[in-house]
Amino acid sequence: MQFKQQKLYLLVLLLSCGIVVVAMGGGLFRQDSFWFLQWQHQAFQMLCHQIPERSFWINGQPMAVCSRCFGIYAAFAMCWIAMPIWNSWTFPKSLSPKKLALSVLILNFIDVVGNMLGFWQNTLLSRLVLGILLGATVTLIFSREFFITKIKSKGMNHGRITTNSW
Repeated sequence: MQFKQQKLYLLVLLLSCGIVVVAMGGGLFRQDSFWFLQWQHQAFQMLCHQIPERSFWINGQPMAVCSRCFGIYAAFAMCWIAMPIWNSWTFPKSLSPKKLALSVLILNFIDVVGNMLGFWQNTLLSRLVLGILLGATVTLIFSREFFITKIKSKGMNHGRITTNSW
């Protein structure tokens, strides 16, 4: 990985881990103000519905995001940590990251609609697992794009996935 990529990798790593910590909400920091008014909840109010019944609780307070959103953020951060190793894996051509992402999005959509129509009742755990799948898939897409370098051959640019370690 080139030096510029290392800096970008570390910046995204720090930001994604920071987002996970903030997403855990005021209970992690033992704040005593009403949970909805805490800065962590305010930070995520435009991104998540923050329904307390759909969130995990820490120290008597709901997290700043629902279990599905927490799964997305946590999986992204954990997979980002593993991305240099993950990138060296080879995936079958039929398993394109974009097709996988579309499949996971459709699965999440089916879960939401099925719950809304009363076909089933999803749980904190089922939402978390579907969020983890989505976060991991997004990281897979970034890992494929992050490790692509351009090489020049006869006046044309071709992408090449590099698997060298730092």
